[in-house]
Amino acid sequence: MPVTLLLFVSSLAQEANPGAAAPATAMFFAAFTALGMLAGVWTIRRFEPWAVRHTAELIAFASGLLVSGALLHLIPQSAELAGLDRGASWALFAFIVFYLLEAHFIPHVHARGETPIEDHHRLHNHHRHSHHLGPVVLLGLGLHSIVDGVSVGAGLSAGALLGTVTAMLVVVHKMPVGIAAMSALLHSGTSGARAALVTTALALVTPIAVMVSYFTFRQVSPSTLGVLLGLAAGSFLYVGAADLLPEGEARSRPANTLMFLLGTLVMIGVKVAVH
Repeated sequence: MPVTLLLFVSSLAQEANPGAAAPATAMFFAAFTALGMLAGVWTIRRFEPWAVRHTAELIAFASGLLVSGALLHLIPQSAELAGLDRGASWALFAFIVFYLLEAHFIPHVHARGETPIEDHHRLHNHHRHSHHLGPVVLLGLGLHSIVDGVSVGAGLSAGALLGTVTAMLVVVHKMPVGIAAMSALLHSGTSGARAALVTTALALVTPIAVMVSYFTFRQVSPSTLGVLLGLAAGSFLYVGAADLLPEGEARSRPANTLMFLLGTLVMIGVKVAVH
């Protein structure tokens, strides 16, 4: 998938224009953003033992993409549209907001180790009743899905190339998130079919948010769009560095480090290919 997307990004770069992406392009990427979480649902339903064993590598790869994508693509574009100080300030603001939300209101879904179930119960021991986990997971993932959709919509409003990169970041990090969400729901007492249905519904929130934000943000000023991209960058930085990276490092395997570096190299490759 990353190689295919990289080739597609390169072709877009040859046709890129400074205006917003075409509606057809936005519709394509809106549908595309649902695939990551749906792939996670399918993987946990069909290959649960494999998914559990390799979730850490998938998470490390997604972390490399998100951190380097935010730093190499979103923040520079935000700085170009809104000014460096303003763009960086809004990225920091988003980072802090995500930290506060997760630290005090919406705990994130853990997926570390060989057995996500045991880790999850250990980390959420203070709840004592596992059935409380389901609503927390739904609330956290629902909010996250909306933020992802708004980020892609803002990227597409800035141009097809940035929208492509943003959609790529969303799709790739959604697969391990989908695996973790399925695990959390299954082991909070939700049946497999219902867990898959709920996670699929959450996956569809993102494309809706993409299209609503795309048509909304096309009309805003470049400065406001720069602020939105700064907010998207801060959210991706938090998810990549504070959420996913510690999960990917939980087992400290060389493969995890290599996957993180591979994710970073993909974003560097995109940067080199389009400049």
